[in-house]
Amino acid sequence: MAKHSHTDTSSQDGNEELHRKWNELLQEMRVMQTGAQILAAFLVVLPFQSRFDTLEAPDEIFYLVLLVASALLIIMLVTPVAVHRHFFGQQLKATTVHLGHLVSRFVVLGVGVLVAGCVWFVVQVLHGWQMGLLVGGILMASALFLLLVLPRIVTPRTSLPAE
Repeated sequence: MAKHSHTDTSSQDGNEELHRKWNELLQEMRVMQTGAQILAAFLVVLPFQSRFDTLEAPDEIFYLVLLVASALLIIMLVTPVAVHRHFFGQQLKATTVHLGHLVSRFVVLGVGVLVAGCVWFVVQVLHGWQMGLLVGGILMASALFLLLVLPRIVTPRTSLPAE
């Protein structure tokens, strides 16, 4: 049997940790991608609905912003995979994990804002700008709180609290 030095063991442990982190990131991205793709599909078919022709210019601009945002989020979600493919086999998993972490932090917020924006848009088209502003504004504020503020104020724990 070959002897392994301490640096070989710590390097192996580091590689295992990077592999675990990469797999966790991929799982999180799969969850986000499903939601983003469903919203994008919803937005893509809207112009083919008969009522779409009745939208006024501001609603059409709102729609276009949502459509482009959904496409950008999907592209961002596959970016870490493209980088991983580019660096595949070069022992640069730390690069892909770091990029994936940065992208996922932005995409989490983006998906939340997109969901809130889509609901805002639908309510605005169906019930007018005042109701859209009310419902959409509350939903947008909720999304920002849950996705930006709550993760920063939650108490970190290493174990579950006793019941």
